[in-house]
Amino acid sequence: MAEANIVRDFTIGNTRIRIADNYCRKTQQEVDAILQNIARTVQRHMSAAEARSHE
Repeated sequence: MAEANIVRDFTIGNTRIRIADNYCRKTQQEVDAILQNIARTVQRHMSAAEARSHE
C-alpha cells in the first residue's frame, strides 16, 4: 500500500483526524485515460441514439 499523502491533520477532543488525498490524486496519464474512456462511452451512446432516431 502506498504511503498516505496527509493533507490535513487536526484534533477534535481526544480524536486525531488525518485526511489523505491519495484516492483523489491522479497523474496526467491517469486523467488522460479517464477522459478518453469518457469520450469513447459518450461517442458510443451518441451513435446509438442517432441510429435509433432514424428507425
